[in-house]
Amino acid sequence: MSDKRIYLYDCTLRDGAQTQGVDFSAADKNAIAGDLDRLGVDYVEG
Repeated sequence: MSDKRIYLYDCTLRDGAQTQGVDFSAADKNAIAGDLDRLGVDYVEG
């Protein structure tokens, strides 16, 4: 097994919110961030 690690970076909350017709509520943002955390994403850009 290698000592190398892949770090996951997600920009859904930033880039997704810039998409026309998309408007995340506070509850949506909280749910998305929670799901990304449970999936093991290392960094969530918001």
